[in-house]
Amino acid sequence: MANSAPIDIISSLPDEILSHILSLLPTKLAFSTTILSKRWHPLYRSLTSLDLDDEAVADTNSFLRFHRSVDKDYNLEGWIERANQHPVEHIEICSPFHLIPLGLGIFRFSTLVILELVYLEFPGNISVNLPSLKTLHLNDVHFKNKKNFDKLVYGCPILEDLIADIYYNEGDQGDTVSPGAYKILSKLIKAEINGFLMDVPFRAISNVKTLTIKVSYELFDTDINCYCRNLLLFQNLIQLELYLYEFYHWDNVMEVLQNCHNLQDITIEQWINDRSNQDLCKNWNYLNDVPKCISSHLRTCTLIFQGIVEELRFATYILQNAPHLEVIEICIVDHNFTKYKMHLPIQDALEEELNSCPMISPKCKRSITFR
Repeated sequence: MANSAPIDIISSLPDEILSHILSLLPTKLAFSTTILSKRWHPLYRSLTSLDLDDEAVADTNSFLRFHRSVDKDYNLEGWIERANQHPVEHIEICSPFHLIPLGLGIFRFSTLVILELVYLEFPGNISVNLPSLKTLHLNDVHFKNKKNFDKLVYGCPILEDLIADIYYNEGDQGDTVSPGAYKILSKLIKAEINGFLMDVPFRAISNVKTLTIKVSYELFDTDINCYCRNLLLFQNLIQLELYLYEFYHWDNVMEVLQNCHNLQDITIEQWINDRSNQDLCKNWNYLNDVPKCISSHLRTCTLIFQGIVEELRFATYILQNAPHLEVIEICIVDHNFTKYKMHLPIQDALEEELNSCPMISPKCKRSITFR
C-alpha cells in the first residue's frame, strides 16, 4: 500500500463541481489550471464567473501590453462570444488605464446575473437580451448616445442593483426612448446615477428603495423644471442621497421630496465652486404643504454644504417641520471661510444660528461640525 499511486480526488469530481470551484478563483488563476492535464484543459470554457481585472498591471504601457496579449492569445471578443454558449452568471471587465472599445455581445447573455464594467466604450448601437441580470454596475462607461443606455436599462427586466456612471460619444439627437415606453423595474432595490440629472431614467427606476444621484453639471432652469414636473411617485423609496455640484435649484430638491412620501433617510452634499457669486444661488420658496416624507417619516438627515444662505434655510426648514426626526448631522465645509468671509457668517455665528433654531421633534439629536 505504501508504494501505491496517490489518488487524485479533485480531478475525479464532476465537471460541474470543478467549474464552480474555478469560478470562485481569479480568472487568471483559473486559466492556469489548463496546463495541469487534459482533464483540466476544457474546464475554463464552463466558468460561470469571468473577472478580467488584472491588478498586477502597474501603468498604462504595461496595461496596453496586457490588453494586446489577452486579445492575441485569448481573443477577448471571441472569448465573450464563446462564453455566451455556456451558463455564465458573472462577468467583470475592468480597464484601469485606457478606454477600451468592446463588442456588443456582452449585452446578450441569457444566463448572466452580474455584469460589472469599468472604463469601457461601446461605440455602436447595442442590442440587449439580459433577462436574468440582477446587478448592473457601469463605471466610466461610454455609449454612442443616450438611446443605447435607455435600451440597456429597458432590457434588464428583473434588475435589482444599478450603478450608472455613463458618458455619451454623441450629443442629444432627440432619438431617445420616450419616458412612456419604459416598464418600471419592479424588482429594483438600489440605484446610483452619476452624471446629468436629465439622463436619469426616473420612470424605469421609480420602484427603487435606495437611490443615490450625483449631479455634476449645472443645468438650465427650463430643462430641470420641465423634467422635475414629470417625476413619478417614488412610493418605496426609503433612503435618498443627493450629491450636488454647481447645482442651484433648491426648489427642485423640494419637488423631488414631494414625490418621496415614505422617505426616512436623506443625505445632501452640496458643492459650489464660486461661492463669491451669491446671485447664482437660486432662492426657493417655502412650500404651502410640507412634503409628506418630512412631516410623517423622516428619521435621519445628513447635510454637507458650505454655509450659503439657502442651504441654511433648508436645514432650519427640516428642523422646524420633521416631527419624527431622530438625528440631524450638519457638516459645513469651511476651508474657504477666510476667502469668502464677506459673504458668509463666521463659524461661531453659524453654529449659534443652527443650535438656536427650534426643533419640532422632541427626541432629535443635533450635530454640527466644521471641516
